[in-house]
Amino acid sequence: RTIFSDSPRSKTDAYRDAPLPISDAATISAPHMHARCLELLLPQLVRPNARSLDVGSGSGYLTVAFALFGGTAYGIEHTQALTDLAKTNVK
Repeated sequence: RTIFSDSPRSKTDAYRDAPLPISDAATISAPHMHARCLELLLPQLVRPNARSLDVGSGSGYLTVAFALFGGTAYGIEHTQALTDLAKTNVK
Protein backbone atom coordinates (compact mmCIF):
# COMPACT_ATOMS: atom_id res chain seq x y z
CA ARG A 1 0.00 0.00 0.00
CA THR A 2 2.99 2.30 0.26
CA ILE A 3 2.73 3.45 -3.36
CA PHE A 4 -1.01 4.13 -3.10
CA SER A 5 -0.82 6.63 -0.25
CA ASP A 6 0.66 10.10 -0.34
CA SER A 7 0.72 10.25 3.47
CA PRO A 8 4.04 10.44 5.35
CA ARG A 9 2.69 7.56 7.47
CA SER A 10 2.50 5.26 4.43
CA LYS A 11 6.09 4.02 4.79
CA THR A 12 5.64 2.98 8.42
CA ASP A 13 1.97 1.99 8.52
CA ALA A 14 1.32 0.49 5.08
CA TYR A 15 1.36 -3.12 6.26
CA ARG A 16 -0.64 -2.66 9.44
CA ASP A 17 -4.21 -3.96 9.38
CA ALA A 18 -5.68 -0.49 9.69
CA PRO A 19 -6.93 2.24 7.35
CA LEU A 20 -4.22 4.40 5.79
CA PRO A 21 -4.71 8.13 5.06
CA ILE A 22 -4.72 9.38 1.48
CA SER A 23 -5.67 12.72 -0.13
CA ASP A 24 -8.84 14.68 0.64
CA ALA A 25 -9.24 13.28 4.18
CA ALA A 26 -9.98 9.84 2.71
CA THR A 27 -8.42 6.50 3.62
CA ILE A 28 -7.44 3.22 2.04
CA SER A 29 -9.39 0.54 3.88
CA ALA A 30 -7.63 -1.95 6.13
CA PRO A 31 -6.16 -4.96 4.28
CA HIS A 32 -8.63 -7.38 5.86
CA MET A 33 -11.49 -5.39 4.29
CA HIS A 34 -9.94 -5.65 0.82
CA ALA A 35 -9.26 -9.34 1.34
CA ARG A 36 -12.87 -10.00 2.32
CA CYS A 37 -14.18 -8.02 -0.65
CA LEU A 38 -11.95 -9.95 -3.05
CA GLU A 39 -12.91 -13.24 -1.42
CA LEU A 40 -16.62 -12.55 -1.89
CA LEU A 41 -16.22 -11.31 -5.47
CA LEU A 42 -13.71 -13.93 -6.62
CA PRO A 43 -16.25 -16.09 -8.52
CA GLN A 44 -17.31 -13.01 -10.50
CA LEU A 45 -13.80 -11.59 -11.00
CA VAL A 46 -12.41 -14.72 -12.66
CA ARG A 47 -15.24 -15.18 -15.19
CA PRO A 48 -14.31 -14.66 -18.85
CA ASN A 49 -14.70 -11.02 -19.86
CA ALA A 50 -15.38 -10.00 -16.26
CA ARG A 51 -15.92 -6.32 -15.54
CA SER A 52 -15.89 -4.68 -12.12
CA LEU A 53 -16.76 -1.21 -10.87
CA ASP A 54 -15.10 0.22 -7.77
CA VAL A 55 -17.33 3.06 -6.56
CA GLY A 56 -15.35 5.42 -4.37
CA SER A 57 -12.08 4.02 -5.64
CA GLY A 58 -9.94 6.47 -3.67
CA SER A 59 -6.29 5.70 -4.39
CA GLY A 60 -7.10 2.96 -6.90
CA TYR A 61 -5.74 0.21 -4.65
CA LEU A 62 -8.79 -2.07 -4.76
CA THR A 63 -9.43 -1.25 -8.42
CA VAL A 64 -5.97 -2.58 -9.26
CA ALA A 65 -6.62 -5.67 -7.13
CA PHE A 66 -9.80 -6.31 -9.14
CA ALA A 67 -7.87 -5.98 -12.40
CA LEU A 68 -5.19 -8.43 -11.27
CA PHE A 69 -7.78 -11.22 -11.36
CA GLY A 70 -8.37 -10.57 -15.06
CA GLY A 71 -11.09 -8.80 -16.90
CA THR A 72 -11.53 -5.06 -16.80
CA ALA A 73 -11.79 -2.90 -13.69
CA TYR A 74 -13.22 0.62 -13.53
CA GLY A 75 -12.98 3.06 -10.67
CA ILE A 76 -14.98 6.23 -10.03
CA GLU A 77 -14.41 8.89 -7.41
CA HIS A 78 -16.23 12.05 -6.32
CA THR A 79 -13.30 14.46 -6.01
CA GLN A 80 -10.75 15.54 -8.57
CA ALA A 81 -7.88 15.11 -6.08
CA LEU A 82 -8.72 11.45 -5.51
CA THR A 83 -9.32 10.86 -9.23
CA ASP A 84 -5.88 12.32 -9.98
CA LEU A 85 -4.27 10.20 -7.23
CA ALA A 86 -5.84 7.01 -8.59
CA LYS A 87 -4.81 7.80 -12.17
CA THR A 88 -1.23 8.32 -11.04
CA ASN A 89 -1.23 5.12 -8.99
CA VAL A 90 -2.60 2.79 -11.63
CA LYS A 91 -0.18 3.80 -14.38
